[in-house]
Amino acid sequence: MKKIITLVLWTMCLLAFTVTAFANPYGGVPRSLTFPPDMTPVETLQYFHHKITDRDLGMAYDILTEDYKNFFKGYGAFEKGYATTFTSRPENIRVLEQTENFARLAYTLKAQDFGDEAQIIEQEFECGMALIKVHGSWMLDGGTGKLLRRTVLPGMHASAEAVLKGYHECITHKEMRAAWNLLGDAYKKSFGDFPQFCEGFKTTVSSTVSEVTPVADGPFATALEYKLTAKDVTPEANVVQVFKGMAEIEFIPGKGFAIKSASNKLIDRYFPPKW
Repeated sequence: MKKIITLVLWTMCLLAFTVTAFANPYGGVPRSLTFPPDMTPVETLQYFHHKITDRDLGMAYDILTEDYKNFFKGYGAFEKGYATTFTSRPENIRVLEQTENFARLAYTLKAQDFGDEAQIIEQEFECGMALIKVHGSWMLDGGTGKLLRRTVLPGMHASAEAVLKGYHECITHKEMRAAWNLLGDAYKKSFGDFPQFCEGFKTTVSSTVSEVTPVADGPFATALEYKLTAKDVTPEANVVQVFKGMAEIEFIPGKGFAIKSASNKLIDRYFPPKW
């Protein structure tokens, strides 16, 4: 992540409130710029980072005040700063101060980026964020960040494992566009289209990979075996399913990593009491 002063937000609220409507300044057709109504300062921060992870950078940019947009020197520079980021998640958010129209938060930010080579870079920051209320909605008005840790994962296997686990973490966090973006083009077609992909995980509450083992190697591709534990909540019952999986992951220079294919064989299923 290029900017250590990253801002945030991942609460996935699908009800939309129109803030303003005008031609899309980022290119493309005009649209109404919207984000969920009645969010708290903490939810606004989470929503910002959720949009960064989901690659909806235009929406993330809209949550900045005009002064903060000027700090980034326009949308082009803002977009470039997150060009390699594939996850951006705030943790341990604390409200340090809050009045009717001002709030100050502190939090830990964990981010993952694609490196120039076949590698993943993991970073952790201690951050602060100021928010103000504009026309009844909280907006990000300025941030600070201090790098606590930076780790370059050693080699293709470790980076591919991080991508595989990151994909399933995106499913868990309902960052569906981010998960979709980690799939190769041919693998995407196996799901149909993006709405069909989302529908397939409609009841999923967590999707966790463990026991990852490399079974093939190459400079820009690898195959991994793994254990997948998926938890779903349906109107009828809770369901836990355990799979033995195999995934092919490739590195595409200039684009980053992609999951080329994956197959999962069911090895166990049980129905725990309702959570």
